[in-house]
Amino acid sequence: MEKEKIREELLKLKSENNFRSLKEFDGKEINFSSNDYLGIAKDKKLLEEFYLNYKPKLSSSSSRLMTGSYKEVIELEKRAEEIYKKPCIVFNSGFDANSSIIETFYGKNSLIITDRLNHASIYEGIINSGAEIRRYKHLDMENLEEILKKYSGKYSDILVVCETIYSMDGDITPIKEITELKKKYNFSLMIDEAHSYGVYGYGMAYNFNLIKDIDFLVIPLGKGGGSVGAFVFCEKILKEYIINKSRKYIFTTALPPVNHLWNLFILNKMESKEFDVKRKELFKRIDFTLKKLKEKGIKINSASHIISIVIGDNRKIIKIEKNLREKGYFIYGVKEPAVPKNTARFRISLNPKISFKNIENFIEELKYELDIVF
Repeated sequence: MEKEKIREELLKLKSENNFRSLKEFDGKEINFSSNDYLGIAKDKKLLEEFYLNYKPKLSSSSSRLMTGSYKEVIELEKRAEEIYKKPCIVFNSGFDANSSIIETFYGKNSLIITDRLNHASIYEGIINSGAEIRRYKHLDMENLEEILKKYSGKYSDILVVCETIYSMDGDITPIKEITELKKKYNFSLMIDEAHSYGVYGYGMAYNFNLIKDIDFLVIPLGKGGGSVGAFVFCEKILKEYIINKSRKYIFTTALPPVNHLWNLFILNKMESKEFDVKRKELFKRIDFTLKKLKEKGIKINSASHIISIVIGDNRKIIKIEKNLREKGYFIYGVKEPAVPKNTARFRISLNPKISFKNIENFIEELKYELDIVF
């Protein structure tokens, strides 16, 4: 470790307006960057109901293979299997689930075909696996099929990986088309539902009745699920292989019972009338926000609960972010290299807890700041 090189690299990041630092969020600002899409993580009524009925332990104190397979997590997996009709294994995070699946099941003789804009966790798994990689153009099914035509005869072990909703633009993969391609080209399929679980109930794969066609369905719970952890749905033999071979599963302390009891509590409410109301309120806010942004002439790249406004300049992002926070609005700027060059952006995420008035006022202030910097 050469500290001088580290220092130089950090100085270079600062000079490029690309230096990251932790900012305290005290909850006083109106939050337009939270991934709690249904607003359940801070729902006082839900929390009161949960703690009134449960007194969960706060530590598992062990890995799953030792004493970490406690009653609560076993009940969670069983309930998830009843709903999704497929074996379930719970990981500590979506990042661990995605990277672990790929690096555990695929190697140098495999070909992995990935959407160009897939999450870093997916790319980490691909790199660790040592597999050959081909990227298809974002959401481009024609390009995906071109790659499949070219390589299907050369590889017997092919994995296609995508997400249902993408975190930076809020755009949606046509997963029905991908499952049709799977029937035609006989590859394995892995889908990440990080940004669709909750917003679309049990998820888009569930709603489209496609779970049987997906080899690895990953459902992270830290966003629309208002919690932490991740479900992985796969065949029983694959679940058993994960338990025996996945390093990130074997060599980590299990999440505490409190987390999985909360996950079970939320899973059992996900299709309830109470949560249907939350989803309806969310979509009302999506329509309202898109309408107001259009009225103000603010160009956007999406039409979902994730709304991307490309600024393209890290320096401008930093300035606008600072000014808006001083006015009581928390919005996080996503800078290069987290997004491609010249696409630094603001990523607005909505939830039912944000009032229409606060949305309208925020857009007014955002428009004012955009007019100044441009």
